[in-house]
Amino acid sequence: MIRLENISLTIDGRRLFDQLSVEVPAGGRLLISGESGSGKTTLLRMLLGFILPDQGKVVIDGEVLRLDNVWQLRQKMAYVSQEMQIGRGRVEGFIKEVFRFKNNRIINYEREKVLALLEDFQLGQNTLEKDMEELSGGELQRVAIIVTLLLNRQIYLLDEVTSALDQSLKEMIVNYFANMKDKTLIISSHDKIWQEQRFPTINIGKNGSSS
Repeated sequence: MIRLENISLTIDGRRLFDQLSVEVPAGGRLLISGESGSGKTTLLRMLLGFILPDQGKVVIDGEVLRLDNVWQLRQKMAYVSQEMQIGRGRVEGFIKEVFRFKNNRIINYEREKVLALLEDFQLGQNTLEKDMEELSGGELQRVAIIVTLLLNRQIYLLDEVTSALDQSLKEMIVNYFANMKDKTLIISSHDKIWQEQRFPTINIGKNGSSS
């Protein structure tokens, strides 16, 4: 479960959040809407502990997010952004490198799973042999999503992940995540296709309020 309790935050003299409270149960969904610059990405980064609120608490699975436990709690989450910089070299080499990180070494790299996910996300098997710099923005987004799925986190923070995709791919991505019944999803998006899922929604306003 994720809970924000009376969160307030001011950055560069601008009030982004004022007494914001919201709760997302384990396996639940939350859609964050609002204009560009209203604080949607900042809210996701706060959940990851990169930004701490001026007032209020971020609670994840019963633990208040603090500097001394942020790394531990962050291991429960996967963050996918619309502008991810995910390295150079061959795609398969990049994916394997992620599995060499200290906190991912307990997870086995299974090529069969990678190939299955490539098919699910309409990427050919030859994608593994491509150079990262050859990929389009939409292909990079899908590779980033595949990597996070392989890590099998419990909480997915999705920041405009369908922005670079055509309509059919948007539908595929949305349906894939919507069917992950055992995962918690927090989505920031302008795409109406997410709204059509009728997920619980908060609207981040210009003055830091929500509805």
